[in-house]
Amino acid sequence: MARAVCISTRLAPRRSGRTLRLNMGASGWNYFVPYQADVEVALQRLRAEVFERGEYGQGQGIPPDVLANIPPEVKGALQALRDLDSQRLSGPFDTIDELLEGAAESGTHSILDIQRTAEAPDFAVAWPAPSEAINQVYNRVRPSHQQIEAHAGELSQALELEGWQAAYVIVYDHERPTEIYFEGVSGD
Repeated sequence: MARAVCISTRLAPRRSGRTLRLNMGASGWNYFVPYQADVEVALQRLRAEVFERGEYGQGQGIPPDVLANIPPEVKGALQALRDLDSQRLSGPFDTIDELLEGAAESGTHSILDIQRTAEAPDFAVAWPAPSEAINQVYNRVRPSHQQIEAHAGELSQALELEGWQAAYVIVYDHERPTEIYFEGVSGD
């Protein structure tokens, strides 16, 4: 089975173009998974993979270029957050539900906070991004992997995602669906 790929996590959704604001609290994140017609099954497989690999927690995926450009005191604060998260989320957790219970209202800052798919926005769900938003962000309604990757985080901004929300987009290669892209915001 192909491995799910998280291309970035970030503290809070971007709100001003390509500028990253380091607002402590919610984290934005995104993942590509192989396409399958049943998005609910794809979501649950992704959640299981992320849980198994232990890829959750605030600040676990801050890009090196972002770290290089922030003041030392902010770096120190981020390290303190990582340390607290490591203690809070160290487990042992045998199931995703146990982890979510341990994370409580702080969340896992990952796809694990999204529990199911739905047709419309709701708490802890992923829903299909409207074609208008897809076209606005990617300049087409059937975007490729590269087009989505070039605009990572912008879908959250266009949809004004709030905590514990996610949207998904079907990814295309020559008009053939190849992947599902999840982008969301969670954690506190």
